[in-house]
Amino acid sequence: MSALIFARGRAYPVVLLAFVLCLTVWSGPVDAVTAASTAPLGSQKDRASTKESAKAQMIAAGRYLVEAGDCRACHTRPGGQPFAGGLGIKTTFGTVFTPNITPDRDTGIGKWSDDDFYRAMHRGHSPTGKPYYPVFPYTFFTKVTRQDVLAIKAFLFSQKPVHYERPRDRMAWPYNYRVLLDIWQGLFFRAGKFHPYPMRSPAYNRGAYLVQGLGHCGACHTPRNPLGATEPGLALTGAHISGWYAPDISSDAHSTIRGMSVSDIVTFLKTGASKPEEPGYGPETAALGPMAEVVHKSLSHLSDKDLAAIAIYLKERPAPREIERRITAPTASNLSEGAKIYEANCSACHGRHGDGTPPYFPALKGNGLVDVANPSDVVDTVLHGAPQAPDQRYSPYATMPAFGGQLTDKEVAAVTTYIRSQWGNKAPPVNPAYVKAHR
Repeated sequence: MSALIFARGRAYPVVLLAFVLCLTVWSGPVDAVTAASTAPLGSQKDRASTKESAKAQMIAAGRYLVEAGDCRACHTRPGGQPFAGGLGIKTTFGTVFTPNITPDRDTGIGKWSDDDFYRAMHRGHSPTGKPYYPVFPYTFFTKVTRQDVLAIKAFLFSQKPVHYERPRDRMAWPYNYRVLLDIWQGLFFRAGKFHPYPMRSPAYNRGAYLVQGLGHCGACHTPRNPLGATEPGLALTGAHISGWYAPDISSDAHSTIRGMSVSDIVTFLKTGASKPEEPGYGPETAALGPMAEVVHKSLSHLSDKDLAAIAIYLKERPAPREIERRITAPTASNLSEGAKIYEANCSACHGRHGDGTPPYFPALKGNGLVDVANPSDVVDTVLHGAPQAPDQRYSPYATMPAFGGQLTDKEVAAVTTYIRSQWGNKAPPVNPAYVKAHR
């Protein structure tokens, strides 16, 4: 949905106003009450209908934007009402509980003005001027236009008010002192706006607007410094998040999307699984962990046009700083052990040659999540299964039992090393100590 949807037709009221002013000067002053009382009833109804129609369009636009921003996922606690907050988000600095963003006047945002809401999204400040912890991705939302921000507010204010007071944040010392956030914002944050790239297509710019703004893809896929700020020079090159590894989705040579077409990426973002490499094979890759939730609750609700715009931007954006990838070849004995474990435990679903089994079991051959340098996702999936909890089962894809209870650290390391070095995969070997740390 275009960010300019409500800007069209603004020239017509200006012309109409000038015409009315000319009539007023020519015919003399008209009593406002008399004019209103003598105006045709139908025209009053038309104006009211037009106003209601514009409000409905704004709320509909806001609903779509809320889905694009995945707001419901973070602002809804397990068993709680939508948007009432209370979800605990764990960080290395402590736990932040998301606020109530329903229009409740006491515990939500019901008393917020348009300026209050925009200030929160654009500058990361509450109505009282207190800075927010950057777990709220205002560092990305700052690029969202005021028009889109107010559409989001209109949708939220159309929801049922929920009276719910969230728990207090549990931040470690000294991060519990919010005054430090003023310093953090001064060092790592600049409020700004999205500026279209003049030599790029409308689709590219739409994708950039979504990825850099509401989509806040870099919140998971960009590495952070020790103080929790994203590294601009390594945008979208992969990072650890919630015990998982959000892979490289940049345009460099080692990215997980390097071999995917725009159509492939659209399919993945919409369904959580990519197309099979060849007919009769399983999906080439499937979303796991937090990404499966993002697909289910956010990306699958976007239009194909917007998903294509995101894919175009990711494929065409300039590559970040190249990171050298050194690969140590696994030993023959390690590969032999891994092959035996794979044959006994994995081949029935994923195929003897890693081709996968349609329609649900993904291929391991050429799978970007398997071939990525960081083995976190593969090791975690082998140890804990997928999904790791019943409430994470968002689709029939990527359903796998846990093998952590029957395989030793050495065996898990051997089988993951095997699948990451076979069938054209060229990822580094996995160390048993790494597996032990992930149990």
